[in-house]
Amino acid sequence: MARSFPGLFRRETKGKRRFTPYTRPKKSFLVNFFLLEKQRSKTPKGDEELQLILAGLGKRSLSVTESLTHTELTDLLINAFPRLGSINGGWLLYKSTDAKEFENMPKAPCTTCNKMVPLQAVPFHIKSCKEEMIYLNSSSENESFTQDNGSPLRTEHQTEMTTECPVCRGIFSTDAIETHASDCGIRSSNQESNISTSEDGINHFQSSEEILNWISCQVDDSCTFSLCVSRVDLFSRGMQQWQRQKKSRPNCRLKVSFFGESGIDTGALSKEFLTEMVSEIENKLFVGGADKKGKNPLYCLNSLDTNYFRTAGEVMGASMAQGGPLPNFMREWCYRYLCSGDSDSIQVSTSDVTDSELSHLITEVNRATDENINDLTDDIVGCGYTGKVSVDKKDLIMRAIVLHSTMRLVPMLDQLRKGLQLYGLLEVMKTHPDLCLPMFVPGEDGRVDAAFVLERCQPRFSEMGSVRYSREVNIMNFFQDFLQNIEDRGMF
Repeated sequence: MARSFPGLFRRETKGKRRFTPYTRPKKSFLVNFFLLEKQRSKTPKGDEELQLILAGLGKRSLSVTESLTHTELTDLLINAFPRLGSINGGWLLYKSTDAKEFENMPKAPCTTCNKMVPLQAVPFHIKSCKEEMIYLNSSSENESFTQDNGSPLRTEHQTEMTTECPVCRGIFSTDAIETHASDCGIRSSNQESNISTSEDGINHFQSSEEILNWISCQVDDSCTFSLCVSRVDLFSRGMQQWQRQKKSRPNCRLKVSFFGESGIDTGALSKEFLTEMVSEIENKLFVGGADKKGKNPLYCLNSLDTNYFRTAGEVMGASMAQGGPLPNFMREWCYRYLCSGDSDSIQVSTSDVTDSELSHLITEVNRATDENINDLTDDIVGCGYTGKVSVDKKDLIMRAIVLHSTMRLVPMLDQLRKGLQLYGLLEVMKTHPDLCLPMFVPGEDGRVDAAFVLERCQPRFSEMGSVRYSREVNIMNFFQDFLQNIEDRGMF
């Protein structure tokens, strides 16, 4: 019965029934604590914050409750900052990554020595690790290649085990040349003092890749060119902040930070900034024609007055030297003028006119007859033509229009040349105009493939988010797959 009716046979405890008192849950919230090496009035910036983290200092986000006592808060801070447990005066700037402060941080293996390193310190560790390996390899080679009298000793076997770096022309072992070459373009200027920057060294380039490697070696890593910009209206704000930066030079290592973002620029943010800026420079300071063979500078006196074209040249040079995209969107005559600076050597044709009004005028003159050519007299005279306006003079009239369209852009190109003097790029362009041509002028690829067809498709989709829009996007995806299958079968 007791098993069937447990409620009837339950023994009651004597005394009053006690209820468990209600305990209010403790409310917790995150608080950011900064442990700094000295007294400051502002929080450290991104690059300074990384140095503090490597020293066991920096920022920690801790969960704190409302009823936290002083002892509990002290223990919490000591657990987050072990160095607070024994403060003995000054702080060290750098600390080993094996220290207690890094025990709870996420780690990743180094690709060179396979050592587990905190994620924030991986780029710096890899760089120092590669430099140490290069130093050890080069020092061991110097010892093995030196006789008792101090002269270098090279045997046939030793010659096969060494090779020359294509960037700095240094001799390294075959085991270390890949590591050295991958890091040679981003080392500091002090480490690259053995690279010749004279005209004799410039004359030895054989390819565009060697020129890009040489330009990257001209970046001054001993200082930084720091910019803090907003992603809203990036072009205008980026150009203004670039011009207002007076504390360092544009040939220093670029460091970029965006408003409202706590990311630390180890190279990705600066490349993103350069990519966006080069794209905006192409769209807002250059105008192209229908033939897709490059663009001319925009005839804009406001941009010329604010030195935007000179700043654009500096941004282009920095993009080429620090891993950004190449500014290969100019027409060939613009590039030739940038190399020589001589307007007398400019060779242009009607296809080089990218201004819509002047292109339309050339078309109207070409179609004109004796009856209606006089209607274009005002426009023709406005282009600087002073001869007789007639059908027999069509060639001279169109030549005057072409020269008017191109020669008025010379001040913009002159300002662009001043900006390209950064890193000695202009001297290289003068010496090797053909090797530098692919860096500024788009290549001609007449091969028709799937990408060629899709790039020239201009589908008109329905309203975004509608059912028809999703179906139309699926149709384009199927069409792309169809073209790629045809291309794989060799049917193009």
